[in-house]
Amino acid sequence: MNSNLVVFAKELSRTKPVELPEKFLQLDNLLQRSTSVTSVKYEIISLDILPILLLTLRQDFTTISNGWRLASISLSKLACSCMCVEVDKNNVKTKAWSSKFFDQYLPQGIDSFLLLTRHIQDRYTQEKKSHIRQDYVSYMDTVMNNLLEVLSFHSNQYSLIKQVLVSPKFMELFLTDDVYICRLMIDTFENIIRKSRRLTGPSVFYELSTKLKHDYVNELAYKLTVFDNNDVGKAAVRALIAICEADSKIVMLLVDKFKGLPTILQRWHGRGFGMDLQDLLAVINRGAKSGPYSREYHRENYAASRIQALWRGYASRKRLMKANQAMKQFQNSFRKRKMKETQMKNEQRERAEVQYQATREHYRRLRQFKLQQVQTIQLLPASEVEKYLEIQRLRSATKIQAIFRGYLQRRTLVNSGYDRLIADRAARRIQRTFRRYLQRKQAELDRRQKRLEYIKPAILTEAKREELLEQIETWRSERAPRAMSDEEFLALHTRAQENLNRYVTTNRAWRRIEQRQRLLLHMMNNDSEFLLSNYPKLKSVMEPSNERISSINQLDQAAKYLNHPSSAIRYRARQAHTEALKHARAPWYKGLQMANMDEDEDDDDEYFNRGGLDEFSRNDILNNPIRYEYEKRKFHQFTPNTTTSSIERHQ
Repeated sequence: MNSNLVVFAKELSRTKPVELPEKFLQLDNLLQRSTSVTSVKYEIISLDILPILLLTLRQDFTTISNGWRLASISLSKLACSCMCVEVDKNNVKTKAWSSKFFDQYLPQGIDSFLLLTRHIQDRYTQEKKSHIRQDYVSYMDTVMNNLLEVLSFHSNQYSLIKQVLVSPKFMELFLTDDVYICRLMIDTFENIIRKSRRLTGPSVFYELSTKLKHDYVNELAYKLTVFDNNDVGKAAVRALIAICEADSKIVMLLVDKFKGLPTILQRWHGRGFGMDLQDLLAVINRGAKSGPYSREYHRENYAASRIQALWRGYASRKRLMKANQAMKQFQNSFRKRKMKETQMKNEQRERAEVQYQATREHYRRLRQFKLQQVQTIQLLPASEVEKYLEIQRLRSATKIQAIFRGYLQRRTLVNSGYDRLIADRAARRIQRTFRRYLQRKQAELDRRQKRLEYIKPAILTEAKREELLEQIETWRSERAPRAMSDEEFLALHTRAQENLNRYVTTNRAWRRIEQRQRLLLHMMNNDSEFLLSNYPKLKSVMEPSNERISSINQLDQAAKYLNHPSSAIRYRARQAHTEALKHARAPWYKGLQMANMDEDEDDDDEYFNRGGLDEFSRNDILNNPIRYEYEKRKFHQFTPNTTTSSIERHQ
């Protein structure tokens, strides 16, 4: 494969569409310098350079300097040269892309030539200068010659000729009132018609639709009638002769529809193409002599026209009725669609309003929360602001972690959701089966129990029954209720009044004691929780290397305990501080005595001093055994982890 072509194909893929025409000039030079033109054309087709060239012919060359000249002379000639190559479908070199060449590239090339000619025609009609218009006509002539060359080279491809004849672009070029373009297109049409003849079978023009053939004949007759140019008249006459030779039915069309055509042809005599006029008139006369112009023919023609008119009227009314029904359905569908669109717009508007209100509410709550937080910070003492902010940061971190964990859990469920679903279904099915099994077993047991209720026990005989009844009567007679005497009633009443009087007199004191006990337990729980949550860190309890730093840390720790929120800790801290001052100020022998003091001596309980019982209540409970047991049970009910109450400790 030619390396220059490979490099050119790679550069072509990176070239902008505006620069493609000038780029293809290099390919033209490469093709002219090549010794083996056919192999280079094969490589151009195999590297898909030809379709890019054909697509380039379709673009607008107005923005390019001398673009239309470059497209019509250079690019169209290059495309024609690349398309005019012998391609054998059985050849190894061309077998891979031969079908694509015939099915895609050739039809695309024909269409590109026609489109380029149509663009040049538009530029021709817009241009006012005569010399530039002549240049555009020459450009069109060059493109049409290249098109005819491609059709002549692939003369066995009749589908290409049919593609040109049925193309709307070719018909637009053919339907023109300009003299120069009209002569050019009629000559091209005549050449195509003469190339469409097959060796065997009808021509390609014969296979066209009747409407299309009539359009071409009508246009040629119109040009003979309207134009007065000799070149146009000669080309139209030769084109009509070629059409009559290709399809014999066109002769009957000229005889029936264009009855004044021989008269019109008479005015073209003496214009230099008399032989062609005589040939066309001879063809028309032969068709007229053999045509059925009798009275019966006119009657049948009238009858057929009448029947066709009636049928067309019926068909038109039916089409109109269907059109009305279709229009009603269309209007109903359109109204429903408009209603649905209006409803959707209203829903979107309501959704947007709700979202806007939710956003406003969110920002309002956020501002309120910020304001509340600022007010709370303002109300707090300065020593507790940092603690409050730390608590808020911990809560925020906890919330963020919870959301992130939830996200991770949902993602895990999404990734393994199918397996989890299968496992849940299996578990539910197993549980359902087991519950039904238990229900069946329970129902079976109920049925057995119900049957046993109706079965008379075989062991219970009449003698045994009489004996049991006698035992029951004896038990009832021995345990019959006896009547109480007046003295017993009076003693019972007195005992009840004493218990009631004792309960009433001691209830108020007990409530006060119970309240103090609950307060004491609550304070102890708070202090214990605070001590556990604010234990010193490992770094703070490590022994420092410097004694001065150690002493400073101890002073800071002591100051922290003196300002502690818990009253018990503050009390203990003050007591320890006082003892330390006493120990520091005392003489040395006093220090020895303090060191030898009994460490097991019990101090006064701060909790008992602050929340304990007074002497009256304590003595009242200790002197009453029943009250003592009751108070003991109540205290153990509130303090399940303790084994000794305050009453037992002070007894």
